[in-house]
Amino acid sequence: MKDFLFNGFSFFARFAGNSLVFFWLARLLNEGEFGRLSFLFLLANFALVLMDFGLYFLVVEAVLRARYFRIAALLRVKYITSAAGLVLMGGLGFALFSLRGQLSGDYLPYMLLLFSTAMLALTQHYLYHFRVQGRYHIETIGQTFYNFGILLGIAFLALLDAASLWTVIGVFVLLRLLMLLMSKGYFSRLHLEAHRPQLHWHRISVYLKRSSLYGVTALVGYALLLLDSTLMYVLFPEQLAMYQGGVRIVLMVMMLTEVLTVFYLPRLRGEHGDTHKRYYLVLCAMLALAVWLLLWGFPDQVIRLLYGQALEGLVQYLPYFSVVAILRIGLGYLGTLLTFHGHHRVRLHALTLALTALLLTAGLLMPGHGVAGLLVSVIVGHLIACSYQAWWLKRIGGYRFLSGGQAS
Repeated sequence: MKDFLFNGFSFFARFAGNSLVFFWLARLLNEGEFGRLSFLFLLANFALVLMDFGLYFLVVEAVLRARYFRIAALLRVKYITSAAGLVLMGGLGFALFSLRGQLSGDYLPYMLLLFSTAMLALTQHYLYHFRVQGRYHIETIGQTFYNFGILLGIAFLALLDAASLWTVIGVFVLLRLLMLLMSKGYFSRLHLEAHRPQLHWHRISVYLKRSSLYGVTALVGYALLLLDSTLMYVLFPEQLAMYQGGVRIVLMVMMLTEVLTVFYLPRLRGEHGDTHKRYYLVLCAMLALAVWLLLWGFPDQVIRLLYGQALEGLVQYLPYFSVVAILRIGLGYLGTLLTFHGHHRVRLHALTLALTALLLTAGLLMPGHGVAGLLVSVIVGHLIACSYQAWWLKRIGGYRFLSGGQAS
């Protein structure tokens, strides 16, 4: 019960710092600044996925096997992936913002945010160790300090009427720096830093090869979320804020799906695994039904509740976003079962197919239908990914795939 409460409080803090704060910022900033700010965070979060590159799974394995000396080694690998992420995403940002002629307006704040993302990547690595050890209170303290600190910082900006793209990013950078120092302090109190292994390039390549399947899958999955926003930024910048409002709602639903996944995945192999599989399915179905009823049935009320008088143009597109959110729930559920069955590679194939379909369909539909055509393309891509994963699960588990089947 104590661990459940710590997990729940940690999630609430993350929810406040990652979802509620953006709903609030939409009221504080003008539409242009909110759209740009939200897109910059999406792009920086892609860098965060690149910097992790699946190393979390190796940390879990090292702790579960009590091979603590690997934690320090993996931290050095994390330095390398973080540096690579900075260089690659810095170059990608330069190309993208040059295309839009926004080097001074968007690239400079993006680079500041990108450096703070590297701090966040290292912070996550420090906290991973405590999470997989079951010492949730340390992560809860860190998440609470970081996320509620952001809320307080934004409140201070609102009080001074000083909220802008630069000042908001400044709040995030300051809190990420403090979070890094605090998590590093906790980490240093353990015996792990006493181990300073010599890490040769051969050994680094072994670690990266082992984490690559998970890392590439995460990158392709996030690219499926980022591609449509990038197309909006380049082709329809005047409607970017409206679109980002819908994306933020989808991200909120994805956070709720992640909570169910984190809670049930370790329980699928337990003594009551079949029961947990059914609970997992029922809760995902209930979440999808609730999302559909709210977003499809009451779009005006939802927009007023989340964004006030801002982003009123989102109302007409909210039904599309409701379908995307529901498909994201299905994608998370089916992907979890594939990982449980030992077919994580199928997730990569499904996401790659979806990304390709999204790009091709958008090329066909966007010239004539604009934003609606882009959203239909996103739906088509997610439908293909869900269908492909469901087909594979039926192949490996027969009629039992809806309740999980047996792990391979």
